[in-house]
Amino acid sequence: MVSLEILKKAELFEGLSDDDLAAIAKHARLETYEAGTKIFAEGEVAKDIYMVHEGRVAVMIGIGQGKQLIVDTVSKGGTLAWSALVEPHILTSSAKSVDKSTLVAIPGEDLDHICESNCRLCYTIMAKIAAVISRRLQNTRLQL
Repeated sequence: MVSLEILKKAELFEGLSDDDLAAIAKHARLETYEAGTKIFAEGEVAKDIYMVHEGRVAVMIGIGQGKQLIVDTVSKGGTLAWSALVEPHILTSSAKSVDKSTLVAIPGEDLDHICESNCRLCYTIMAKIAAVISRRLQNTRLQL
C-alpha cells in the first residue's frame, strides 16, 4: 500500500478525495529502477499503470531498424503506461529510467474495478489520461 500523500502528488489523481485515494492506495505499490533500466516495452500487454514518484523516465517509440525515438521525459507526478486502462491494453511506447526512479505501480485491472463502482472517479482519471495521450501525441509530432 502507498500513502495518500504520495498519491496526491500524481497528476492522474489531482482533485480526488481522500476516500477515493484510499481505495486506490490499497492496490498501489512502489517500484524502484536503477538508471538505464527498462520498465516496459512497446507492444507488451499493459498490466500496470505507473506514476513517477522520484526520478525521470524516458518514453520512447520504435522508428524502425531497432531504433528508438525519445518522445517524452516524465518526471515527478507524471503518468506512464496509460494503456493499462485503455483497450486493447497494448503498450504504445517503451520506458526506461533516466535516473534512479521510484514509481507508483497500480494494476490496471484493479483500477478498472474501482472505476466501475465510481463514475466520478473514473471520469476524473480518464480525463487526465486523455490529456496525457494528447500531450504525448503532440510531443511525438514535434520529434518526427
